Amino acid sequence: MLFGSIFGLSADQARTAALIAAGICLAMLAIARPLLFASLDKSMAAARGVPVRVLGFGFLALVGACAAQATQAVGALLLLGLLAAPAGAAMHLTDRPYRALLLSAVLAVAEMWAGIGLSYVVPKLPPSFAIMAAATVVYAAAFVIGRRRRATTPVVAGP
Repeated sequence: MLFGSIFGLSADQARTAALIAAGICLAMLAIARPLLFASLDKSMAAARGVPVRVLGFGFLALVGACAAQATQAVGALLLLGLLAAPAGAAMHLTDRPYRALLLSAVLAVAEMWAGIGLSYVVPKLPPSFAIMAAATVVYAAAFVIGRRRRATTPVVAGP
C-alpha cells in the first residue's frame, strides 16, 4: 500500500476504480458551488443556510474514498504528491477556482503519463520517481510563470 502497483490492477479492479471515480466526480459536481462558498466565507455560507459542517465531512469522505481507491494503483506516497503538486501548480496558473480544479486534474493525468513514458524510455528509472519528477518540474514551472504573471499584472484600485 505504501508504493502501490501501477501495472498490477486487473480488469475488474480497473472497472471498479472507474465506477468509484465516476461516482466521486458526480458527488463533487453536486456539492461544488456550496463547497466553494463555504471555503471562501464559512460564516456567510452558514448564515445563508449552507450546512457547512455536513459539507465539510462529506468532502472529507469523498477525498478519503478517492485516496483509498487510488492507493491500490499508485501507493500512498505517490498519491500524496499527485494530490498536492497539480493542485498547487494550478493555483499558481489561475485565480479561478473551477478552472484550477479542471487544470489540476489535467496536470495530474499528464504528469502520470509523462512519468510512465519517461520510465519506459529509461528502464532503470522507477515509475513513481519519474511521475513525481514530472510533477515537480510542472510545479516549478507554474511557480515561475505565476510569479512573473503577478509581477506584470497592474494593481487596479477599487472605487
